[in-house]
Amino acid sequence: MIKKEFRKFTCIVLIFLLLPFAPLQELRADTKDGLPPSEVMGGDGSDMEADIDFMAIQAEQEDYLARMQKITQNDALELYLDEKDTNAAVRVKATGDIWFTNPPKAGEDAGASAFYQRQMKAQFSIRYFNENVQASEMDNYNDSILGGQFEITPLDNGVTITYTLGELVSKLILPEVISEERMLMFTSRMEEKAAKKVLRYYTLLSPAAMKQSEKDEYIKTYPGLELHNIYIQKAGTKDYVKEEMMEYFVQAGYTAQDKENDIAENGAAGGKAKPWFKIPLTYTLEKDNLLVSIDPGAIEYNSEDGFYLVDIDMMEYFGAADTKEKGYIFVPDGSGALINLNNGKVNVPAYSALVYGEDRTLNFMRKWKSEVDEKLTVKMPVFGLKAGDKAWLGIIEEGDGYADISAQVSGVTSSYNNVYPGFTYLQYGSISLDEVIGSNSFQMYSNPDFKGTYKIRYGFLHGEEADYSGMAAYYRNYLVHQGKLKKLSVKEDAALYVELIGAIEKYQSFLGIKYLAAETLTTYSQAKEITDILKQQDIDHIIVKYAGWAQGGLKGGAVTGIKPLSKLNRQGVSMKEYLQDMTEQNIPVYMDVDFQYVHKDTLFDGYNRLRYAPRYFDNTVVKAREYFISNGSIGDMEIQMISPYFAETVIGKFVSRTRKYSFPGISLGNMSHHLYSDLYQSRYTDRQTAISYYEAALQTLEDTCQYGLLGDNSNVYTLGYMNGMLNAPMDSNHYRITDEVVPFYEMVIRGYMSFAGAPLNNSDDYKTTLLKSVESGADLYVQWIYEDNSRLVGTDYDEFYSVNYKDWVERIVAAYHHVNEVYRGLEGQIITEHEKLQSGVYKTTYEKGREIVVNYNKEPVTVDGVTVPAQDFTIVKGW
Repeated sequence: MIKKEFRKFTCIVLIFLLLPFAPLQELRADTKDGLPPSEVMGGDGSDMEADIDFMAIQAEQEDYLARMQKITQNDALELYLDEKDTNAAVRVKATGDIWFTNPPKAGEDAGASAFYQRQMKAQFSIRYFNENVQASEMDNYNDSILGGQFEITPLDNGVTITYTLGELVSKLILPEVISEERMLMFTSRMEEKAAKKVLRYYTLLSPAAMKQSEKDEYIKTYPGLELHNIYIQKAGTKDYVKEEMMEYFVQAGYTAQDKENDIAENGAAGGKAKPWFKIPLTYTLEKDNLLVSIDPGAIEYNSEDGFYLVDIDMMEYFGAADTKEKGYIFVPDGSGALINLNNGKVNVPAYSALVYGEDRTLNFMRKWKSEVDEKLTVKMPVFGLKAGDKAWLGIIEEGDGYADISAQVSGVTSSYNNVYPGFTYLQYGSISLDEVIGSNSFQMYSNPDFKGTYKIRYGFLHGEEADYSGMAAYYRNYLVHQGKLKKLSVKEDAALYVELIGAIEKYQSFLGIKYLAAETLTTYSQAKEITDILKQQDIDHIIVKYAGWAQGGLKGGAVTGIKPLSKLNRQGVSMKEYLQDMTEQNIPVYMDVDFQYVHKDTLFDGYNRLRYAPRYFDNTVVKAREYFISNGSIGDMEIQMISPYFAETVIGKFVSRTRKYSFPGISLGNMSHHLYSDLYQSRYTDRQTAISYYEAALQTLEDTCQYGLLGDNSNVYTLGYMNGMLNAPMDSNHYRITDEVVPFYEMVIRGYMSFAGAPLNNSDDYKTTLLKSVESGADLYVQWIYEDNSRLVGTDYDEFYSVNYKDWVERIVAAYHHVNEVYRGLEGQIITEHEKLQSGVYKTTYEKGREIVVNYNKEPVTVDGVTVPAQDFTIVKGW
C-alpha cells in the first residue's frame, strides 16, 4: 500500500515539473475511443486532479477507519465496526478500497438537515401501522443507537447487532398534553414559522365548544379539561416530526420536568402502548463478499398492542457517493439503466421499483392500470454504484420475492447519491365493508410466514472492472456458480425464432345468431411450408414457437383440460407428423402453454376457480384484468387465475394429459415473469414461497421435453430451466431520474442461452428493434400467421396488425443474413464489454475480441477507421 501511494505521489510531482513545458494538446491527447477526457473520467480531463482527489479521499477514509475496530478478516476482506455508532466498513485487501455502511462525514453534510444527517447514520429503517391504520417510521440510529439500545454479539466471521427501537420516542422532551396558556407561552418564544408548524400537530380541546357527552368522554382521559382548554398531540405524527418539534420546544425552554408537570396537571393517554421493535442485523464475510442480513423470523415487536411492521429498508447509504465522486448508480430497470451521480435531477421522483414487478393478487382491488410496463420490470435482483475507479454490486440473495430497489441522487435530502433494497415484512391491503357498515374500509395483514432471511451480498470491483460491464460479469459468474445459468450448446449461425399462431376464436354468424368458433390461421401443413421457405433461403438455425394449438385458440381454456385443436390437422399433416418432421430436421418446436391463466372456463375442464384461483385477504376469488384495443377502443376482460400453490399439481395434470403427444419443447409464456401471491389462509403463499413452487414445477416440466423450455421475458429464478427466451427486455421504463439505458440483462445471459427481444414485425419501430437486438447480442424473432391479416379484423387481437408471413419473409430473410454476417461464430460467446462511444453509437465486445458497433444516428460514423452506415451496424475489430 505504501509503495502504491508513493508511486502516485511521484507521478504528481513529475506532472507539476513538466507542466510548463507540455503543450495542452499533448496532455489531453490520451483519450478513450475518441471521447473527450471529461466523458471518460467524468471530470475535467485531468489525471493529476483525479489522483489528488483519490489521495485526499483515501486519506480521509483511512483516518476514519483508524477509529474503528477490526472485528474479523479473511484472505480478501477486512471488516471494521464503530462500536459506538455501530456503522461498519469493509476493506478490500487487494486494492485498498474501503466501503462504509454510512457516510463517515454524514454529520457534517451542509446539504442535509439535522434530521437527515442523523438518518444517514442508520443501517435500516422500518415502517409500521398502528391499529388505526396510521403509518409511522423508525430507524435504528434515531430510535436505538442514540439511546444506546443495542447489543453486539461477535461471530467467527462477522458480528450480529441486535437493536431495540422505540424507547427513544417516549423519552422525547415534547408535551403530549399541555394547557392552552402554557402552549402559547412556549410557542411565543419560537420563530413564527416554527410555532405554526408545532400547532399544526396539536388539537385544541375547548370544553365550551363541546357537547356534554363528548366533554365527559375526553375528561376520562384528560381531567385537566374541566379546568381549562388543552392541546393534545395528534395521533399518527411521524417520529421525525416529533424530533423536529422537540428541538423547537427545548430551545423555547421546555424541559423533561415540564413534560411531567403537564401530564400530572392535565392527564394523558397513558394507557396506550408505545411501539417497540427488536431487530437483529448481521454482517459476515464470505470469501470476497460482504453479506448483510436480517432474519425476519427473529424480529420481535408488540404486535399484540395493535402494531403491524410492514417494511424494512436496509443499507440505505451503503457505499454512498458524495458530490465529488464521478460515476453512476446502476438499477436493473428492464434491461438496465444508469443514474449519473449528481445529475441535478432533484425535482423528479426518486427511483423505486418492485423486484419481479407488481403482485396481481395484492393489486386485485385497484381500479386503474399500472403505468409500469410489466415487460420492463426488475427481472434481476441486483443494483450497484460506480465511484471513480471502484464500484460495488449488491445482490439480493434471499428475500428477493419480498424486495424492492430504490435510488436517489444528491441534492434532494443530502449531498449523497445512494441505492438500496427494501423488503416487505407483512403484506397488507384494504377490504371494503360497504355492504356491512357503509362506505368504510378495513386494512388486513398477512401472516409473518417467512422462508429464509433478507440477505444482501456485496461484491467489489476495481479499475477496468469497475463499471456496469464488470457488474454484469460479476453477476453472471455468481449465477453460474449458483447453478442458475447453464452453458448454451453452440451453433455457428444466429438463431431465427419464428412464432406461429395456429388459431384464435372469432365470432361467426349463423342465421343471424353470433357464436364463437375457432379461426385457423396457421395449420401444421402451413407451418411446415413456412420453415421450408426459410430453409430454402439458407436459414439453417430456426426455432419455432407454436401458439394457439389447443381448443380455445390463442387464449384458450384451462391447462388441466387441454386438448389439441383438430382443425389444425389439415392438408394431410397432423400435429404428431409435424412435430416428428421438425425433430428430424433438427428444428426445435416449443408448444405454447399458459399455466397461470384461464381465459375460457368451461365445464369438465378440470379447473374450478373456487379451488384453484388465488384469494384476496377477505377470501375473494382473485381475477386478472387484460387490457386490449379492439376496433379502435380500449377494452378489458377478466381472466381466471391459477394459484402458485397449485403449480406442481397443474403441471402434473398437463404432463399426464399430453404425454402421448411427445412435445419436443414447451413455451412458458407468462409463467416466466408473472409472480403473484395467494392470501387464502389455509394455503397462504407469498411471492417468495411462490418462487419455490414454480421452480419445483419447472423442474418437473423440463424433464419431460427433449428441447426443454422456452421462456418469455424471464425473471432470473426461471433462467436455470430455460434453453432459450423471447421478449428479453431491451429497454427501461425511462424513469425521469435515469440517464442511460444499458443491456445489463443481456450481458448477463449472453453465451449461456439463446434469446431474442420483441418480434420485429410487431414492434413499433422495426429499425430500432433490429439495432437494439444487435447491440444486445440477441437473436431475431418474428410472429407470423399463414393466412391474411384480415382474419384478425374485429377480434381482440388487433395488436397483431402485421403478421402475415408473406408480407415479411423477404425483409426478414435479408435482415437475418445481415445480422448473421456479424454474428457468425459468436454463438456461445459472452459479452465482455458494452460502452457508449458517443450519442447514438454503441460498441459491444465479445470474449474472443470481436467488436460490433451499432449506429442509431441518421448519419454514418467512423470508429477505429471503419465506417458504420447510418442506422446500421458492422464489425470494427475481430473479423
